[in-house]
Amino acid sequence: MLEIGPGDTVLVPTYHCPTMIAPIVSRGAQPVFYPLDSTGAPNLEWINQDKTQGVRAILVAHFFGLPQPLTAVRQWCDQQGVRLIEDCAHALFGTSDDRAVGYWGDLAIASLTKFLPVPEGGCLLNNTLLAPFPELHQPKPKSQVKAGFDILHAGINHGRLNGLGTLMRSLFGVLSLFKKKPLHQPPPTESSSPAGFTIDVAQSHQGLTYPSRWIANHAPRERIVLRRRANYLVLAQALSGLRGMHPLRPDLPAKCAPYVFPLWVDHPDPGYGELRRMAFPVSRWDWLWPTVSKLPNDSGIQWSHHILQLACHQDLTPAELEEMISTLKRMYVPKAVESFA
Repeated sequence: MLEIGPGDTVLVPTYHCPTMIAPIVSRGAQPVFYPLDSTGAPNLEWINQDKTQGVRAILVAHFFGLPQPLTAVRQWCDQQGVRLIEDCAHALFGTSDDRAVGYWGDLAIASLTKFLPVPEGGCLLNNTLLAPFPELHQPKPKSQVKAGFDILHAGINHGRLNGLGTLMRSLFGVLSLFKKKPLHQPPPTESSSPAGFTIDVAQSHQGLTYPSRWIANHAPRERIVLRRRANYLVLAQALSGLRGMHPLRPDLPAKCAPYVFPLWVDHPDPGYGELRRMAFPVSRWDWLWPTVSKLPNDSGIQWSHHILQLACHQDLTPAELEEMISTLKRMYVPKAVESFA
């Protein structure tokens, strides 16, 4: 829609996941990484130092679901004639500078799967462009059935759906006897590389299945927002004041629904790998694109190593939250005490 291609440049943050960079590369354009300040905002002073040659767009993200103030960025884009792509993948709900997230960018993108109980779905919002939306293809009947199956299966695997879950679990157990199990895929580690990461264009141009659309339209959004906020605050209180780790943002903006709880850990390894092997609900953006480099006064690359993204999902129970907190303290606090001594 932006007609970006070879010879064009797109500014992207040093703190990123491969899905933020691969579309640029797949179009033949050049990603140029900009540094972040301690709040996750673009360092516009650095960008203005002869880094705007050939720049067609800048990608700015609301990391962790905590809305980033975008007034200054929007003004800079208007002055420079640069398109703003507002990345709301972590921020389906909330406001930024008294404007709803998603309405600052020329284009805004978001993700349904990070907040709603659906196995698929992205959002694209066109605020200022004259370009038409890409044509979406209707999913095939097999995909429609699979989406409904995946929604039920995910709920059952996480111990939800109460009595219905017991019945469906038995049914899925029988069906699994006739299904070839896929090879186990190990979780990404710090040594993983995004090299070869590609975009499935056909999938990205496919419309939502009916089961996912129905869930997306009927999910209790107020409950999702309130529960995520409550879980975030529980983690913030429990993990503050400890040696070796601290909440990146113990404060929670009034008008937002967090995607994850960002926890800074002084010495995250080898504990992070152990947490992943335990199926602990945590992730880390340690897949740096090969062309990213260290920049002065940049928080982004530090975050990729030290920030653990903890789940604060609306369906986490108090017992599950307490278990998460206890596990993190066992994993990291003793090491910090030993180092201090």
